[in-house]
Amino acid sequence: MAKLESEKQALTESHARIEVLAHRDTLTQLPNRTLAKDRLEQLLQARHGQGLVAVMFLDLDNFKTVNDSLGHAVGDELLCLVAERLGSRLRTSDTLARLAGDEFLILLGGMPHEEEIAVAARQVMEQLGHPFTLHGLDVVVTASLGIAVAPRDGQDVDALLKNADLAMYRAKDSGRNAFRFFDASMNENVVEHLHMASGLRTALAQEELQVHYQPQFDLRSGRIIGAEALLRWKHPVLGFIPPYKFIPVAERCGLINEVGAWVLHRACMDAQSWRAQGLGDLAVAVNVSPLQFHRDSIEREVAHALAACQLPASALELELTESLLVADAQHLSEVLQRLRALGVQIAIDDFGTGYSNLGYLQRFAVHRLKIDQSFVRKMCTSAHDEGIVRAIIEMAHCLGLQVVAEGVEDAAMLHRLQGFGCEYGQGFHWSRALPDEEFRTFVRNRALA
Repeated sequence: MAKLESEKQALTESHARIEVLAHRDTLTQLPNRTLAKDRLEQLLQARHGQGLVAVMFLDLDNFKTVNDSLGHAVGDELLCLVAERLGSRLRTSDTLARLAGDEFLILLGGMPHEEEIAVAARQVMEQLGHPFTLHGLDVVVTASLGIAVAPRDGQDVDALLKNADLAMYRAKDSGRNAFRFFDASMNENVVEHLHMASGLRTALAQEELQVHYQPQFDLRSGRIIGAEALLRWKHPVLGFIPPYKFIPVAERCGLINEVGAWVLHRACMDAQSWRAQGLGDLAVAVNVSPLQFHRDSIEREVAHALAACQLPASALELELTESLLVADAQHLSEVLQRLRALGVQIAIDDFGTGYSNLGYLQRFAVHRLKIDQSFVRKMCTSAHDEGIVRAIIEMAHCLGLQVVAEGVEDAAMLHRLQGFGCEYGQGFHWSRALPDEEFRTFVRNRALA
C-alpha cells in the first residue's frame, strides 16, 4: 500500500511538472505562448460586447548585444529582471507571458477606452527606462511595443497576435524605444518590405546605391573641413528611396552589414580621391548601424577600407547613436579603444535625443558630439531648445570634446552657434547633401569665392 501511495505521489508530481513545462516558461516561470493564447481566448469570450481587449507584443531592443558581450547567463538574468519588473505593475486580471527569446506578451482585458491602453503602454516603457544593475554594470533596456485591440483589430487569437506583431515591427522601424497601435496599412507594408528586401539585393549588385555628401564647415574660419556620407537608393522605377524606409528593411533581412561595408569603402575611396584632386585634406563621416558595430569584424572592415583606399585613418570619422552607448557599454568601450588606436575619429550622432548621460561620455573614447537638428532648428524661437544647445556645447567643452551642429539653416542660427563657441556645422544654410561630382564642384567653387 505504501508503495502504491508513493507511486501515486510520484505520478502526481510528474503530471504537475509536465503541466508546468507545457504552460510555463522554464526561465522566468511566466506563462508561455500556449497558456497566453488560452488566456487571450478567455478574455475574448468574456467580453460579451463590453470593453476592449489589448494585446501588447513587446520585443527588447538590441538584446543580442547583451548576450554577445556579457554572455547568455547574464542575458537570462536580465530577462528574469525584466519579467519581474513588468509583472510588478500589472493587475491580477492581466497576463504577462514570455513567448520566446526577448519577446514578451501583455494581455489587458476590460479596457474602457484606447486612451487607457496608451497610458498602460507608456507605463511599460517608463518601467523599462530605469537601468538594470547586472554584476556591477548599469544596463539600460528599451523595447519596441506593438498593440492590437479587440474587436477593432481582430476577434480571434491568431489575428490579434499577428497584428500586434506587425505593429511591434513598425515601432522598431520608427526608431525603437516606442509603441505603435496596429492599423490596416501595416499589412500593405509587409508586402512592401518583402519587395524592398528583394530590391535591396538587386541594388547592391546593380550599383543602384549612391553616397551623397553634405559639407561640414568650421564655424570660425568658414572653410570646409569635410562631409557626412549619406546613403541614397536610386531605384530604376521608384526613384530615390529615403534611408528611413530601406535601412530598417536592411537590418531586418540581414543585409545591413553588407550595405554598411559598401558605404564605408565608397566613402573612403571618394575621400582619398578628393585629396588626390587637390581639394584639401577633407575628412569623411560615416554612420554605423548598431547591428553593424556589434560584429566582431568591424575593426577589420575599417582597417581594410582605409588600407585599400590609402586614406589616412584621421580622415575617417565613425558616427554612432546615443542608444548604442548604453546598450552594450563594456563591449563598446573596448571596440572604441581599438578604433582610436587605428587613428579613427569617433562622433556621437543626434546628441540630445537619447540618454545624454555624462557618465557614458566620460567613459567612452569619443572626439565629437553632433547636436541633433531638432534642437538647432528651433533654438532661435524656443528658449528651451536654445538652452539645450548651449548646455550641450558647454558640457562637451568641459569634457574636451568638439561639437558639430546639424540642421543649420540660416545666418541667424549660424551667428548664435558661433556665439556659443560651437566649432563645426552642417545644414541647408550652406548645402544639401550632394552627389560626389556635385560635392567636388561645390568645394572648388568655395575655394574660388
